[in-house]
Amino acid sequence: MSDSSIPWDIIGKASAAFIGVTVALWLYNRREKRRRTALEFAEIMRDWGLKWFAEAYRMYAVGDYSGLAWKIKEVVGAVRSDEVILSKLDDVFWKVLDHYKDQPERVAQIQQHLERGPGR
Repeated sequence: MSDSSIPWDIIGKASAAFIGVTVALWLYNRREKRRRTALEFAEIMRDWGLKWFAEAYRMYAVGDYSGLAWKIKEVVGAVRSDEVILSKLDDVFWKVLDHYKDQPERVAQIQQHLERGPGR
């Protein structure tokens, strides 16, 4: 190896290392952004009364995949039982109702629906 190729060898290795670190950091930040987004979405779901699903998103965001598998199993079991899923969605119902209470056209629609009775 000649003396003139040593600086180019060093520059090549340094460039490869720099590109490798840059790509690794980019991939890491992409994953972290996805996790931060999942946490933000979990907060929105929790605020609207979907605590069950919010817990699942939180587990995904922190990488608790075994807990996530148990949560999915729990949700599937609840969906199969009308009483359990209705009790879980009760919070959502009241929050949505509170959201619509200031909209007269929605209040009228809700009243019409209640006057018609169940199943109509």
